[in-house]
Amino acid sequence: MKQETVFQAAGRHLRNGWIILTTRGAVALFGAAMREAAKLIDSPVGVFLPPAEILRQGPQFCRAYGARATIGAVLRQLAATYDPPLGLRRNPVNDPLRAQAVGYHYTHELIRADGVVPSRRPVNESDFALATPFDYPAQPSHAGPIAAIVHVFYPEVLPLLLEKLANLPGDVDLFLSTDTPEKEGRIAQACDGWRKGRVETRVLPNRGRDIAAKFVGFRDVYARYELFVHLHAKRSPHGGAALARWRDYLVDTLLGSPRIAGANLSLFDDPRVGVVFPQHLFELRGVLNWGYDYDLARVLMKRMGVAIDKTLTLEFPSGSMFFGRSAAFRPLLDLALDFSDFPEEAGHVDGTLAHAIERVLLMVAESTGFEWRKVARRDLYPMPHTLLTVREPDDLPLHRLKVFRPCLSPVDDAPRPQERGLAELRPLLSYPSRNSRPRLTLLTPTVNPHQTFGGVATALRLFTSLADALGDDWDRRIVATDADIEPAAYERFADFEPAPYAASLDQGRRVIVDAFQREGGRLDLRANDIFIATAWWTAILARDLEKDRARYFDGTRPLIYLVQDDEPYFQGRGARAAFAVSTYRPRGETIALINSEELYLSMQAKYGFAESWCIPYAINPQIDAALRPAPRERLMLVYGRPHVERNGFELIVDALFRWQQRDPIRASRWTLLFLGEGFPASWLYPVQNARVLGKASLADYADLLSRASVGVSLMLSPHPSYPPLEMAEAGLVAVTNDFEGRSLRRRFDDVMAVEDVDPLALAEAIEAAVARAEPLIGAITPRRQGRAPALDPDAIFDAGAVAARLRRQFTEPSRAGGA
Repeated sequence: MKQETVFQAAGRHLRNGWIILTTRGAVALFGAAMREAAKLIDSPVGVFLPPAEILRQGPQFCRAYGARATIGAVLRQLAATYDPPLGLRRNPVNDPLRAQAVGYHYTHELIRADGVVPSRRPVNESDFALATPFDYPAQPSHAGPIAAIVHVFYPEVLPLLLEKLANLPGDVDLFLSTDTPEKEGRIAQACDGWRKGRVETRVLPNRGRDIAAKFVGFRDVYARYELFVHLHAKRSPHGGAALARWRDYLVDTLLGSPRIAGANLSLFDDPRVGVVFPQHLFELRGVLNWGYDYDLARVLMKRMGVAIDKTLTLEFPSGSMFFGRSAAFRPLLDLALDFSDFPEEAGHVDGTLAHAIERVLLMVAESTGFEWRKVARRDLYPMPHTLLTVREPDDLPLHRLKVFRPCLSPVDDAPRPQERGLAELRPLLSYPSRNSRPRLTLLTPTVNPHQTFGGVATALRLFTSLADALGDDWDRRIVATDADIEPAAYERFADFEPAPYAASLDQGRRVIVDAFQREGGRLDLRANDIFIATAWWTAILARDLEKDRARYFDGTRPLIYLVQDDEPYFQGRGARAAFAVSTYRPRGETIALINSEELYLSMQAKYGFAESWCIPYAINPQIDAALRPAPRERLMLVYGRPHVERNGFELIVDALFRWQQRDPIRASRWTLLFLGEGFPASWLYPVQNARVLGKASLADYADLLSRASVGVSLMLSPHPSYPPLEMAEAGLVAVTNDFEGRSLRRRFDDVMAVEDVDPLALAEAIEAAVARAEPLIGAITPRRQGRAPALDPDAIFDAGAVAARLRRQFTEPSRAGGA
């Protein structure tokens, strides 16, 4: 093909610019210009970088991707802001989450110059804790004694610890450890007046410091107590004056008064709370990292069946003093570690198994389905705006959303190189919900009316039918992943509550979520969420969310996968095709709902889904109701979508040109109407008598089906495509193509289906279709009844049967099940 000259390109841009200016205004023209500039500087597609974020994200972005990509990202964001119909439109529903997003310090650097592994840490300004004591007299409901497990390397500190432990309500049994018989005697003297419970002292090897003493030396204790508190007679001789107050800070934050101790202990009235620990000593915040402990921690977590990486947030009770629920640490206790696993004491300040255990304590708790809470005293922590006041118990669920940021959940929503070519796979971050009601969630690329073609429309109909079959006991949610939700879409789904892409109390029964601009947000995830995927990338997102759900709550849930085509056909032989194929391979529980009999037979033969249903072709009910007897006119309906390659737009236009030039007299009497997608009419030149109608309403489409005589629609994949079936059923002479054993002539005898899809063969088929239709112009032709391919009746999709299958899923409750 002859390459476009500079003058031709300039003319094309001027024409397009004039169209944008006259139809959408000067602001949109500026946005379009920024988009073109981004293409010239960077690439046609890529990530976005808001100008307001240049100072915060720009340097890191530039180091990672280079100056051209950075400039392109800024220009692309400007285009998105000022040209909403073609780009991103900032959705006000999500504005609050951006204002409240948690920031993180992170580098992809593998190790520092000194060998330390850097960590991801929340920035000081968005690292929240509960202010203790609470503004009301919190009374913990825990009735039994708690275990105070205290390592006493320095017996002279013990009286202070006993004084603080006396602030705990109820009985407290002491389990004290030390390293010599001489110290044991001094401990016995100090505890002589303890009246709140029993006292047991053990002399243990001086290995692993307080960590080994607690989790190895007193391993047997946890099975007898639901709750415990870990303390130790701490000194930090390596830290100098900056850490001189560390011990007192930790102890006073946990047990500084009866009101403080009672408030902290009352947090365990929430059965999902597994750890309560003090906010970090402020002087330590800048040095909290993996240190030399990462490999030890990774091996340790792997032994507990949990994979970690350094992109996860590192959060832990620095100083290893905290309240805990015994069940939260069962995986660690079950490792049956021995003192010999810890190095002999040599004054280590980092790099030992004890340090590694300290860093993964919260990850261990999360792996068992528990959460954690941080607390701080206003008089001891210098960032008051990060301390959340608890005025009444009802404040705690809302504060949880800020304080608890799961360590095992990914938080990386920064642009990555693969997103430049695989933008669909930007991760959907999640947050564990406390709502235990079952919910059906649809992941769909868009819900905007002007972007809702056959696939999205089918997904929405399926979702509605299945949700209706599940009934009022199930909530429902729609999540748009690839396009901002526009006002027209919110109006269309007026019975759904707009919800931000952010952690929330998650009380909505019907919600719609715009998850396109993902930065800073998370998707609420219930123990009883079931996802419907509608394309290969949403299937990958749904499987990742199911992994998160299983980690939060345990149990298994099936993925409902609406298969609307063999999607690797849409891609070149590359990453997208490989990703698409992977979604059809067995992985977890998948219920495949395959759209159309032809595609069902093809996909089952090729991939062999273990559990699958066929959604039979049926003409849209609104189209069916609007079809009417009318005289046939010399109208040719052409399903032409230039941006959907499988519809063969260029093939159709070339074939129409050849037909018109071969049969000019008859062709001059026919009007060609292009439906499905708007595009400049100049793209059809030199085809004559053609008009671009774009995306028609169902009523208008039905009117055209009632009056037109010929239809042209290609589908270069195993799916039959609905337009040629609708055209044939409405009485048009339909021109389409065969594909790998699929032929629509098996449904309708008079369909003109070409075997070899080339412009000449297609032109000949169009000419034959026009010749067949000519005698019927002005006549009223009847609807046609097609023949569906034969299938096992049990394979036909039935919403009630699938709903019953989903209800049975919940006969085995998940581990935590919500609260």
